[in-house]
Amino acid sequence: MILQKFIDIFFLSYDETNREINWRRLKSKFPQSRRIHGVKGLALAHQMCARMSKSSFFFVVNGDNKIFNTFHFQLPEQPLDKAIYVWRSLNPVNQLMYGFGGVKLFPCSAFLSSLSCVDMSTSLRATYKIISQPASVTCFNASPLEAWRGAFRECVKLSSQCIVHQKSFETEQRLSVWCEKGGNKPFGSYVLLGARQGRDYGKKFKDDLLALNKINDFFWLKNFFLNNVQKSCS
Repeated sequence: MILQKFIDIFFLSYDETNREINWRRLKSKFPQSRRIHGVKGLALAHQMCARMSKSSFFFVVNGDNKIFNTFHFQLPEQPLDKAIYVWRSLNPVNQLMYGFGGVKLFPCSAFLSSLSCVDMSTSLRATYKIISQPASVTCFNASPLEAWRGAFRECVKLSSQCIVHQKSFETEQRLSVWCEKGGNKPFGSYVLLGARQGRDYGKKFKDDLLALNKINDFFWLKNFFLNNVQKSCS
């Protein structure tokens, strides 16, 4: 059993509404956790984790992630050097439970070179392992922008089929749930709009890696939201 004290834990935050609450919760339970805040670009933030890590692997907890009390950063096996591990997370809007927003374990070696994949968790390495144990709830629907952004990014990935080794039937099921359920939840209307716009964007640009990679640019996403979402909803 690999215990959390032997593997670094990084909390990555940017502009999440609930980031301070989630950080204090994580830090109180796991004092060895370290925080990286405000880095522009997901790839750069993860590369910083790899450079700072004192272990050959490191855990990543996103700023909108609330860790369950039952989760202790333990692995069911000795981690493989060329594998990425993802724990399931609960989506509080539509109740899906899979890797979206979940806790991740990365090998530092995965970030030695430049990154060009749209989804690092599933496409950065050939071996991608889902851990069945739920680790957290992804509280991404804390504001209109965050709710829309989380849904848009995820549904671009699903509809473009850019995730390596994904199962088409499972992907279509998840995409359908994203686009149809949860409208009555806090900022649920923004989640549904983001999911549908992300579905359309992913299908339109499924063969355009440059366009797909824009979903990892939070500045671009905010401008898209202000120009194509907020105005229509105001």
